[in-house]
Amino acid sequence: MDKAALLVDRVTDRTAEVEIEGVGTVVVRSLSRHEMITGGKIEGSAEQERYILSRAMVDPPMGEHDIAAWQKSSPPGEINAVAMKVNQLSGIGKGADKSSV
Repeated sequence: MDKAALLVDRVTDRTAEVEIEGVGTVVVRSLSRHEMITGGKIEGSAEQERYILSRAMVDPPMGEHDIAAWQKSSPPGEINAVAMKVNQLSGIGKGADKSSV
């Protein structure tokens, strides 16, 4: 086995669209193992969500400050739907496709 095959980025290709009612469609990607571990160490659910979504947002790209503004302006279920799709792509949480991870 060529170890280079293990070290190639294989997470950014795992993307999906999420429709946000009345706003449009965003594109998110799966998280890497490193991003999941780092995010899991962050104290506070709002801060953890900002870290994770800022890494997962492909279109539009959003920083943690953007996610914080979104948290303040959106209804609760809106961000939850996006976060659930990121979890599913990453092979964690309810509805995750663990067979492909």
